[in-house]
Amino acid sequence: MSQTYPYRIVNVFAESRFGGNPLAVFTDAAGLSDADMQLIARQFNLSETVFIHPGDDAALASLRIFTPSYELPFAGHPTIGSAAVLHALRQPGDVFTLRTQAGLIPITLDDGVFRLTAVAATQRAANVGRAEAAAMLGLDEADIALAPVWVNAGSEQMLIRLASREAVLRARPDHTLFTRHATLRPGRSIAYLWYQAGGVATVRLFFEQQGSVIEDPGTGSACANLGGWCALNGLAPLSWRIEQGAAIQRPNVLYLDVAADGCVQVGGKVQTVAEGVFTLP
Repeated sequence: MSQTYPYRIVNVFAESRFGGNPLAVFTDAAGLSDADMQLIARQFNLSETVFIHPGDDAALASLRIFTPSYELPFAGHPTIGSAAVLHALRQPGDVFTLRTQAGLIPITLDDGVFRLTAVAATQRAANVGRAEAAAMLGLDEADIALAPVWVNAGSEQMLIRLASREAVLRARPDHTLFTRHATLRPGRSIAYLWYQAGGVATVRLFFEQQGSVIEDPGTGSACANLGGWCALNGLAPLSWRIEQGAAIQRPNVLYLDVAADGCVQVGGKVQTVAEGVFTLP
């Protein structure tokens, strides 16, 4: 007998019509196996699909987050999108907690912006020089402000600080060099480019999937990593507007706040655009 599972489609970090990063949220995933969830995520073919499971005494709900190829311990836009869906369905108030495989994630809602509090970040050298990073991104060495580092505030990614907004927008990754230098482990190659001036950061995130380097329109986990890097390197406190997705005509707006004690919050607005029922034969 077929089973049905309700889902919603939301645009996360959206402040314009059809802006933001699209996300599928399965509101009751009880009964789905790991293989089912992976195949459903592949069917939707969005950057991530979330499956909501029952919570516990510490969390309103537990999240399982899948790309079309693998499961993630944490991702920002799925967590914030799920928070918005759960807030609409269950009305838990404006302060609650969600559980991810990377740990408990506190959520707040204020003036239409959902914010998550990230776990404390760690960083380590990427062992990739500025010249190698420039070649990987199709840039000049002078465009690379700092050598890349790996940062992990729940989902480890390579961060590369560039010397100008123009350099961020001009980057064109080379697939061979990207998989050589930006690979965390087999099947996981990822790099986040950023430049900040006047309280506004221009960012782009690239990842390898099925033989191509793809650009993500809006990335909360990378924004959390950026906040963690800032906390670890003496830039806190700060409040930045993060602009992503312009290069692929999918504008995203994120809000990054890093307190003096290093606490990192990432926020954004969420628009619901569709809902339906998935039938599993």
